[in-house]
Amino acid sequence: MSPLLFASSAFASTILLHAARLGLCAAELRLRAGIAEAQLADHRARIPADQVERLWSECERASGNPQFGCELLNGMATHCLQGLNILLDSAPDLGTSLAAFCQYLPTVTNCVQARLEEEGEVTRLTLELVRDDLHHFGLDAAVLTLIRNIARRVGLPPAQACREAGIAAQQRCAATLGEWGVPCRVAPSPFLLLPTALLATPLAGANEFLYQSLRRQWGDARESGEGDGLSLARIWLRSSDQPIERIAERIGYRQSGNFIRAFRKRFGVTPKQFRLGQCPA
Repeated sequence: MSPLLFASSAFASTILLHAARLGLCAAELRLRAGIAEAQLADHRARIPADQVERLWSECERASGNPQFGCELLNGMATHCLQGLNILLDSAPDLGTSLAAFCQYLPTVTNCVQARLEEEGEVTRLTLELVRDDLHHFGLDAAVLTLIRNIARRVGLPPAQACREAGIAAQQRCAATLGEWGVPCRVAPSPFLLLPTALLATPLAGANEFLYQSLRRQWGDARESGEGDGLSLARIWLRSSDQPIERIAERIGYRQSGNFIRAFRKRFGVTPKQFRLGQCPA
């Protein structure tokens, strides 16, 4: 696998957290995958994709569970997207949200490329695989998370938000899609077919100030090649009343105490003090 392919360290941490919840030894899995503990200390860091693929394989070997990736969907949007989910939730409508997803996904991983194409009454969201042998755990989690979050953002059940899903031959999420009422078929790259009219649906969490602030932040992060979760958190603290623990989780911190310490080290005050106006904007 090309050494230029990567996934964020927050993604690897999410995998290990899920493994630990299933009773697997996360430290042993990490070592078998060749991932040093120091690589996970900064959730903005990039992990070579071959190490992430080895981690998936070790999880498969240790768990014996082909549904490991499907079960991971609960942690995907909150932990591994480094705050991108906040931007997607605050967009004015679904179409804008999906366009932002396609634009900024390369900051989180370049193993897949997202593309949005209108095809008359339906719009196709494709996750083009850079390599066709990516482990099905990650692809399963990605497809299911996308469908569920799209449905959540527009307030519809998955079967109404997604008319059809395409899945790669190695994927194992067909049963879950069937339970959701979403038809699926094998395709070269995963895709979702969405009603084009749905893209104009306003999002319940739309927040123009927050959305534009985050777009600028993510634009800077993309140019520099880094995702700055702490700066994203500062915008979120200023623009919402979300609990600090929830903000920490959404930018990839598994423990709010680590987030508070990192925030204080960067900005000189705690998140609570910043929210109370004890720090310059």
